[in-house]
Amino acid sequence: MKIPALCRQKRKSGDLAFVRIDGAKFYCGNWGTLEADENYQRILAEWLIAKRIPNSQKKRETVTIRVLVAAFLDHAETYYRKHGRQTGSYDRFVMVSKTLLKSYGSIPADDFDILSLETLRKQLIHSRKTPHSETQRPDTEKKPLSRKYVNQYIGNIRHIFKWGVSRKLVHSSTYYELMSLEALKEWRSDALELPDVRSVDDEVVEKTLPFLPSPVAAMVRLQRLTGMRPGEVRLMRACDINTKTDEWEYIPGEHKTEHHENCPRLIVLGPKAQTILMPYLIDNAETPEKRLFSPRESVAEMRARRRAARKTKVQPSQINRKKENPRCVVKEFYDKRAYLRAIERASEKAGVPHWFPNQLRHTALTAIRAKEGAEAAQVVASHKNLKTTEIYAEKDIAKAHEIAKKWG
Repeated sequence: MKIPALCRQKRKSGDLAFVRIDGAKFYCGNWGTLEADENYQRILAEWLIAKRIPNSQKKRETVTIRVLVAAFLDHAETYYRKHGRQTGSYDRFVMVSKTLLKSYGSIPADDFDILSLETLRKQLIHSRKTPHSETQRPDTEKKPLSRKYVNQYIGNIRHIFKWGVSRKLVHSSTYYELMSLEALKEWRSDALELPDVRSVDDEVVEKTLPFLPSPVAAMVRLQRLTGMRPGEVRLMRACDINTKTDEWEYIPGEHKTEHHENCPRLIVLGPKAQTILMPYLIDNAETPEKRLFSPRESVAEMRARRRAARKTKVQPSQINRKKENPRCVVKEFYDKRAYLRAIERASEKAGVPHWFPNQLRHTALTAIRAKEGAEAAQVVASHKNLKTTEIYAEKDIAKAHEIAKKWG
């Protein structure tokens, strides 16, 4: 019988020792320490002599927050994935873990109590910048932390301890104590209060459109008509659209809630949306699995415009400046940052307030609710709960004025 070896797991915050038994990882402590050696020998003895999985109760007594975080990030690395790519949740947990380890990495996980969590929260509030923002460029403004952001941050820390309870790395009483810390209430803390996401005026959008690259302008118009999420319009493909019906049906290959059971997403495309999409469907008729909206098209459009505006003759050496191995490669589709940045630049050129792609969803659902009612907006948005639609579809204040004029 092969004896499991003591293995080394490299981490920026310090290497850890672990042993893998029957497919499960058992952390022994910091690599190269006497504690790690002793725990390794104890776990092996329990496994060999008792013929069972090592005693989790004994292991739990020596689990530090550093070990807990390392084990959780191991789990998160494979769990928070979608279509072969890591989601933003994983990056968020990595950032949260750095903050937790910076102040409390060496203490036992069960010694982290409600006062520790509250102290950490106060540090976040008064830091007035995103944790670990030293990676930002010096010329960029460090944004203060908002109340909602701090609440989400603390919720992520609790989730790490909840996961630890499920793996018997943390005592359940520790997690329940952390849960007793109430979330920050609106205007009742020193945290920054940010306004909720609101609709963007159609007039602002229309002024922005002429300054957008044609693919981005098409994406904006589609979002405004259908109430799609930014990710759903960015990742559109011809193969996901059923054009055999009068109103086309778009079933996104990827969407926000696809990991939830019984949450299908169907977007119906009317005549106006079909007119916008038709040129892109024709261009991608032979490659239906490609994304319809590509930044490469925007770059080619920009270069053609600059070439046409050139007043001097193009030198032979400048006709084709394409490099074999360029440092910067244009992606095949717009990611979240590229879409946001394109709108930001266009709004600056148009001289209008900066707005976000998410606001188009609010605008569309608000307009549908005003004309067709809240239930119609819920159907279009594919929300299970009408209360969720209320967040996106703002109430029609004009109706309140009309009623007040008539009855008040």
